[in-house]
Amino acid sequence: MLTKNKQSSSVLCYSPESRIRHPLKLFREMWRDLLDSRELAWRLIVRDISAQYRQTFLGYFWAIFPPLVICMVFILLNASRVIQIEDIDIPYAAYVFIGTVFWQVFVDALNVPLKVVKESKAILTKVNFPRESLILSGIGQVLFSFGIKCILLIGVLLLFRIPVKWTIVFIPLPLIGLLLLGTMLGIFLLPLGLLYKDVQSALLIATSGLVFVTPVAYPSTMGGTIGKIMQVNPVTPLLEGIKHLILRGVPADLSSIFLIFLLTIFFLFLGWVLYRLALPIVIERIGA
Repeated sequence: MLTKNKQSSSVLCYSPESRIRHPLKLFREMWRDLLDSRELAWRLIVRDISAQYRQTFLGYFWAIFPPLVICMVFILLNASRVIQIEDIDIPYAAYVFIGTVFWQVFVDALNVPLKVVKESKAILTKVNFPRESLILSGIGQVLFSFGIKCILLIGVLLLFRIPVKWTIVFIPLPLIGLLLLGTMLGIFLLPLGLLYKDVQSALLIATSGLVFVTPVAYPSTMGGTIGKIMQVNPVTPLLEGIKHLILRGVPADLSSIFLIFLLTIFFLFLGWVLYRLALPIVIERIGA
C-alpha cells in the first residue's frame, strides 16, 4: 500500500512500504494527527448538527424519537402481559425510558463511524486532512443527541417523582464506556461498511434484536436463555451500572464495569490502528 510521510510543509513523499513496519513512527503520527484534528472536528460537529436538524420538519424531535419508540414497544408488551417485570421499585415506563436513553448512546456510537465517513467520501478522495477528526466529530454528535435526551429524562424523573441518588455523579464512567464500546465496534466494521452496503442494513437489524438481550427494559437478573445471554453481553455491566447509580446509589458490578472499560480502551486503540491502515486502501477503491 502507499504511505506518505511529511518531509516539509508542502512536500509529501510516497512509499510502497507499509507503516506497520515502523510502529513507533506510526503511533507518533497517530497522536500528532489526533491533536491536530481537534479544531477541525469541532467545525465538523457544528456543521453536521446544524445541517442535520435544519433540514428536518420535526427538528430536534428526531433525537428523542428512537428511545420513545422502544419505550412504547416495551410498555405495550408489559401492559399486555407478554413480559412481566417485578424486580423494579419505580414505575415501569420510567424504568424503560432510563434504559433506552443510555442504550441509544451505544447504538448511536456504533453507527456513527460509518455514517460520518460515508458522508465525507467526496472530500476523503480529494483532500488530505487528519482522518481522526471524522471520528471525533461523530462522537460529538452522539453526545449532543444524548444531551437532548437528558432533558427529557430529567422531565421523566420529575414527573414520576423518582429520587435520584448522589452517586449519579459517577455515571460518566459507564457512560463513556458505552460511548467508546459502540465507537470501537463501529470502527472495526467501518472498512467492510464502506465497501458493502449490506453492513449498514445488518447493523440496523442487529441493534433491533440486541435490545431484547440487553437489560434495557428488564433487569439482568432475569432467568432463562435471555438472562444467560445478558450475562455475557458486554453492554450489560455498563447499562446496569448506570441504572443502579441513578436508582440505588451503588454500581451493579464495579469490577465488571472497569474490566469492560479497560478492554474497550485496548481494542479501541487496535481499531484506531486498523482505521489508519485500512482507510487509505478503501478510499483508493472507492475513488477507482
